[in-house]
Order: sequence, then structure tokens, then C-alpha cells
Amino acid sequence: MSTAQQTTVIARTEGKLIARNKTVLFSATLFPLALTALYLIQDAEGPMAAAGLTSIMVAIFSSMTVYMTVTLTAVSRRQDLYLKRLRSGESSDVAIFAGITLPTALLCVAQMIVVVVVLAIIGFEVPSEPWWIVSAALGSIISCLAMGLGTASVTPNASAAQMTTVPYFLFVIGSVFATPFADSQLMDLTPGGAIVTFARMAFDVPTPGSALTAAAGLVIWTVIGIELARRFFRWEPRA
Repeated sequence: MSTAQQTTVIARTEGKLIARNKTVLFSATLFPLALTALYLIQDAEGPMAAAGLTSIMVAIFSSMTVYMTVTLTAVSRRQDLYLKRLRSGESSDVAIFAGITLPTALLCVAQMIVVVVVLAIIGFEVPSEPWWIVSAALGSIISCLAMGLGTASVTPNASAAQMTTVPYFLFVIGSVFATPFADSQLMDLTPGGAIVTFARMAFDVPTPGSALTAAAGLVIWTVIGIELARRFFRWEPRA
């Protein structure tokens, strides 16, 4: 069986497990959508407001739906020895990691598509260069996937995941809100700052950042997550 086939089988199983877990399904779906709804009712117009709202939504979806869920999923599957059983079979490490993270990534993409459709229906500001929003979304999802696995590497159990995910989550959201006030290209090196820069470029709003530094910022956090997972991830329950 090829790596792609192994990934598909694991992802299908993981998707069913997520659908059966009401707590994970709620935190990964309803809560982010509810938070986004609160921002949608804000009375704000113009490109600057649209860029800010877009940044917040991308940050919420990627950090909650992807980052927190991947961390909890990896830790939980390790605790119940599911990962160990997969690894003792014919599944490769790449297929296992891809399989357990793919459903949450697809869920996040689906959420964003739903919101985009709703925004289009209600006449929300249309970005002049939408590909930058796509870049922000994909880059943030990938970095959150990596950081989720990295955080799972140093998280002993599912209960502890509620605490270990807080610092990076606050970092992502905090850097989104701090970037407009900092007004510095260095903020592109933060996960939230990179999202803001891409969103501003999409709506043609002046920004001190650039596509290159924003992309570099998301790559940096992706590499950090991968390196943490490579060095510290354990396939059996941590003591």
C-alpha cells in the first residue's frame, strides 16, 4: 500500500473518530464559527476593517480548529496506543502524521469556505487580490499543523493539552491584534503578524510588511514545529 493510500485510510478513520467526539467536534467547529459570527455583526466598513476582520478569522480558525485539535488528537491517540499500533504495522511515519492531521486541515478549509460564501452573500468587502488571503490561510494552517505536532511532543496527556496549547494560541491571536499598533516589518515574523500582512495586501491596505517576510515568518514557525516533533515526539504514552 502506497503512502497516499495509507494516509487516506488513516484520515478516514480519524475523521470518524472526530465526528464521534462531541467535545472535539464542538471546539473544532461550533466555537470558532460562533466567535466569527460575533465579528461579523460588528458595524465596520472599508478595506482596513475588512483586512482586520479577515486576519482575525484566519487566526481563529487555524489556531483553534487546527492547532488545538491536532495537539489534542495526537496526544489522545498516543495515550490509547493507537499511534503505536499504526507504527507497528506497515504505515510510515509520514502517512501516520498526515493521516491524523488531514481531517482537521480539511475541516478548517471547509469552515473558511462557508464564511467566505456567507460574506459574499451579505455584501462584505471583496479583496482586490484574493490570492493573498489564500496564502495566509494555507500558510497558517500548515504552520499550525506543525506546531500542533510539536506541542503534542512535549504534552504528557490529554488533560495537559488544555494548558500546553495556551501559550502559542495566545501568541497567534495576540500578534494579530498587536501588529497594527507595532507598525513594524518585524511583526511579519510572528504567526499573527504574517496573517495581517497578507490580509492587508489582499485588500490593498498599506503595510510595513511584505509577502516575502510574511511567508518567511510562517515558514519559521512551521520549521520550529517540525523540529520539535522530530526531536521529542514519542509514539508511546509519556511518563
